[in-house]
Amino acid sequence: MGSYLLDRNEEILAEKVRETVANHLFRKSGQIDDWMWQRTREVTRWSASFVVFEGVEALTRGTGDVERARRDLNEYLASVLGHYQTYESLFVTDAQGRILASTRDERWEGWAHRLLARPEAAKAGVVSPLHRSPFLGRPTLLALHSIQDRNDRNVGFLVERPDLRELQLLLNPAVGDPTPEFWLLDAEGRVLLRTGQVPANPGTEELPVVKPVPPEEAGPIVEASLPSLGRVVYGVRRLAGPSGGYLAATVPARAAYRSLDEARLRLLIVGLSALVIVLLISFFAARNLLRPILLLSEGARRLSRGETDVSLPVAGSDELADLTRTFNDMSARMREARERLESLAITDELTQLYNRRHFQDTLEKEMRRSTREDRPLSMLLLDLDHFKQFNDRWGHTEGDVELTRVATIVMKNIRGTDTAFRYGGEELAVLLPSCSKKQAHPVAEKIRAAVNVRPTRAAATEKPFTTVSIGVATFPEDGQGGRALVDAADAALYAAKAQGRDRVVLAGDEAAPARATGR
Repeated sequence: MGSYLLDRNEEILAEKVRETVANHLFRKSGQIDDWMWQRTREVTRWSASFVVFEGVEALTRGTGDVERARRDLNEYLASVLGHYQTYESLFVTDAQGRILASTRDERWEGWAHRLLARPEAAKAGVVSPLHRSPFLGRPTLLALHSIQDRNDRNVGFLVERPDLRELQLLLNPAVGDPTPEFWLLDAEGRVLLRTGQVPANPGTEELPVVKPVPPEEAGPIVEASLPSLGRVVYGVRRLAGPSGGYLAATVPARAAYRSLDEARLRLLIVGLSALVIVLLISFFAARNLLRPILLLSEGARRLSRGETDVSLPVAGSDELADLTRTFNDMSARMREARERLESLAITDELTQLYNRRHFQDTLEKEMRRSTREDRPLSMLLLDLDHFKQFNDRWGHTEGDVELTRVATIVMKNIRGTDTAFRYGGEELAVLLPSCSKKQAHPVAEKIRAAVNVRPTRAAATEKPFTTVSIGVATFPEDGQGGRALVDAADAALYAAKAQGRDRVVLAGDEAAPARATGR
């Protein structure tokens, strides 16, 4: 029995170590991806500024007041940098990489030229791997997005140079037992960053670990001997962000199984006690003693299958009862952690609406249900009017407040079966299942009118409020697929903007007269 109990405890502990490493990897990789995506979102937003476009056009073509254009561009970059301490510097280049304006002395180095040709630069933005900069004499990375003229031609790039300290803090060792050490790897498995420290020459040392095979996001948690590390338990997870690469977590095997010897001693005592009880009392007492172990074993197997609603009955106050309580606490924490992670993964932090990633999943699911039940599915695409000017005049903090206000109004004016999302920037989206275009129109008008309502207090006149333009499209009449439906709603939204804003336009009716009074 003692050997059985020791084996079972070793299996439980090994499973706990694997679960702990996997959970740390999942959480930390999500944080790294979010950090990288935030860099591309910000450079995409700033590159679309009218000041940037006008300045690059004047400087590259030599038209207008060139010196004023350069001064305005430098002042804009300095203003942005003053609000975001995440970056060392910001600079703007022409299409060939020649620097036109910057917040400090900058140089476009040869290793970064290949970033200019990547197609993502004109879409979601590009984040380079960590690279040693001969100009700076230390490692750095760049995030950039193309600047396009009125004919959608690339005329330059807005480039961010992030401060790596924030990324280093993200990769500091996690709190817990065992404590993993994190490694940021490039696509070939070379070390870019280790436990919050950037090597002098990132991308030159390889960590010989087993990387996940596509389409798998994470590889198995394994125990192996690695050069300079010895025997470790490690796992590798693919990064889904714009930088690509992998995140690895390693735990020394000795630290991972430190509690095993203590557990063996406790279980040995429990086993000997159980044996004495069996000899002195009866087989029935032994069977009752063994039952919690079997329950723990079954509970561990259920946890390994991904079930987190595991709670075992606790009887008595001995070591096994303590072990069962510990198991129940661990199961509850795992369940709470998974629920929190699932919620964070699909929720926009500012507006508390669902995010764009969840929008894509929900849209596909609702279109399949619409087809199966032969019912329409309508979509509203909302955009806050003149939101950039609002941010420029009142600041991004007030802009966040205004965006949250509009999101709250949207939630108050839709059905419980409808779903609202933050589609991107100042754009919101609403999916209306079993709702025709004719039925969706008054819902959109109701939201538009509600956004226009102003507080009655006198202080409300001190700050203007935004209005919204709304495009409405319906599946399947306006689009047979998700992309087509979004494009139809976006075209209607564009028409609403073109007709004067603060109005609702239906897909297929873009040329119709205005349906609401614009401000």
